[in-house]
This record gives sequence, C-alpha cells and structure tokens, in this order.
Amino acid sequence: MATCCSILGIIGLVLTDLAVIISFATPYWVQFRQSQNQGLWAMCEADSCQWFFEKNYVSMLETDTDWWVSVQGLVSVGLGLGILCLLLATIALCCECRSCNTSKCIGVLLIIAFIGLGVGAIVFGVCANKFEDVQLDYDQDHGRRFGWAFWLDAAAAGAALLTGLIYLVDGRGTKV
Repeated sequence: MATCCSILGIIGLVLTDLAVIISFATPYWVQFRQSQNQGLWAMCEADSCQWFFEKNYVSMLETDTDWWVSVQGLVSVGLGLGILCLLLATIALCCECRSCNTSKCIGVLLIIAFIGLGVGAIVFGVCANKFEDVQLDYDQDHGRRFGWAFWLDAAAAGAALLTGLIYLVDGRGTKV
C-alpha cells in the first residue's frame, strides 16, 4: 500500500520533471527586445530557430564559453536524475516489494538533482549578467533580460529539493 508521502512525492516529482523538461527544451532563457530568444540549445528569431548542434549555429550570446557548457551539463544532469527518479518511483508504486525502500534512494537522487539544477541556475544568472549584460528586465540601456525558462529552472530546483525531502521523510518509515 502506498503511503501519503509517496503519493505526494510522485505528484511533486511529475511536476518537477515537467518544469525541468520545459525549461531544458525551450529557447526562453534570455529574451531580447528584437523578438529574439536564446535557450540552452537554440536561438530563435520570429518563426525560425537555429539549434546548437547545427553547423551554421549563430547566437546572440557567447555560447562556446566554459560557463555556458557547464550550465548545459548541470541542467542535463538534473533532468536525467529527475527522469531516473520518476522511473524508480513509478516502479516502487507498482511493485509490492516488502523488503525494499526506494524512497531514500529517490530522495538522495533528487537532492543531487536540486544541486545540479540550482548551481546551473546560479552560474547562468551570475555569468549571463556579468559577461552578457542580461538584466532582470528591459530598461533604456539593456535590451536583454532573463526569460521565463530560466526562472522555471530555478523553480524546478526548488521543487526537486522539496520533493526530495518528502521522499526522505517517507523513507524514514520501515517497510516490512
């Protein structure tokens, strides 16, 4: 029988994974006044997008720097751990294993995902502001601001922490 914490945890896990997937895949980490958007993997202008892996990829920001690649890696790790946790949590809900307790494992993996997503958001925020002059909002001097996908990644990091704590609390109970 599933506990209340495990049901609440899987709901939080689904919401966290959705937020990470949307943030990861969309080109709205930085928005420009000229109706251009830059994401981790694409640069979009009006109706066309250029993807990071294309030969003729041209970006408004410097994307071949160490900090950009590290953000891509950290968010990728967070996404991978989130999907792995969802798989483990779904299997744990479906299977009636009397001697195993996957909640602690899922909780620890989500805390690691929180660290990856959170550090990725912090590195992106600090470095994009410092090196690319990205601001919180447009003003007279700045034509670029942090987009909603960046903020969604930061929220997903917080959701991963909260969901991880729920799973750790659920893992405290012994299953026999």
